[in-house]
Amino acid sequence: MTATRLSRALVATLLLAGSACVPSSGTPNAVPSAPAAARWPVKAQPHVDLWLHGFGMISADTTPVPLFRRGYRDSMVVLRNRANVYTALDANRDELAARLASTPALQNAQFVVFSFPTWESLSTAIETFLRVEGDPRRASDQTTAAEVGFLAAQFPTPLDRTWLRRFHDGLVDERRAFYEGYFTTTQRTLSPVLDAVFMRWEDTYRARFQRFLAATQQRTGEVVLSLPLGPEGRLSSGREGQTVVAVPLPGRVDDANEAFLVFAHEVVGSTVGSAVADNTTPAQQRSGESTRFVAFGQVRGGVMLLQEIAPELVAPYVRYYLRQGGHRVPGGATDSALVTALATAYPLPAPMLTAIKRQIDIALGGI
Repeated sequence: MTATRLSRALVATLLLAGSACVPSSGTPNAVPSAPAAARWPVKAQPHVDLWLHGFGMISADTTPVPLFRRGYRDSMVVLRNRANVYTALDANRDELAARLASTPALQNAQFVVFSFPTWESLSTAIETFLRVEGDPRRASDQTTAAEVGFLAAQFPTPLDRTWLRRFHDGLVDERRAFYEGYFTTTQRTLSPVLDAVFMRWEDTYRARFQRFLAATQQRTGEVVLSLPLGPEGRLSSGREGQTVVAVPLPGRVDDANEAFLVFAHEVVGSTVGSAVADNTTPAQQRSGESTRFVAFGQVRGGVMLLQEIAPELVAPYVRYYLRQGGHRVPGGATDSALVTALATAYPLPAPMLTAIKRQIDIALGGI
């Protein structure tokens, strides 16, 4: 899932407004740019997971490519019930979920978290934004005004601000009562998986993706391993304009490559978006049909990319996206048969597929 034009505009608003007096991130305690040797580091970020966890708990995840790990909310409910946890997020869930469902633009708020380095910086910015009622002119300095303006673009109305207040209060309580301990314990348990992803990325897959990333203006960035996420990762501009790709943290060392499957799905996003825009009518764009084409196109584009740079990941990719999308996985099938099954599950018009393939070939220097 890539940040929409609105989300990218939010990032630009923050960067431009804050650039006169603060580091280019526009947020306090900005993280310096990574040196060349440390491009695309792999990391886990608790505030990213907390924010996405909140969305996962209030979302009706019925999209063809699930926004979160399959069964995420149900698994969290079981864990929280065992721990006898009930927080403000539970108390306000119905109201939060209802407005999220009726105001699709609020889904873009999932990307807000990538513009802040810590939970404390994000929480402070939200509290200030709510206190000044979304008016940057009431901020105490230019840095704070930039953050208020950034959040105001995402939460422009009083009803949006009320939603954000309840969501933020729910996360504060959720973090205290459950999520901080859950995150710490789970990260410790999954440390061998983290190590496996890191080593495979550094030893093999970062170099495999490098040419495509450079050709698609994604030369530097970071990979965030996230507990709530599944097949629909998140891709956004970071605090300094670098690409942030959030992918699932797999549950076993044997599944460590799942992180790279979703990485492929995410980094073809701009390529797919261009191909879909060039091959849809204004009516299809207004009706939302183009949104489905983008979702299906990223699934299909990801496998096209892997066929060129990491063919050993093609079969695992297809099985993963079939399984996570609720489709039958053919048993004992060849790679070709699996790709055909993926095409059936995620159909696209032929001109669109041709355009996606052509753009990937251009990026890789194939034509």
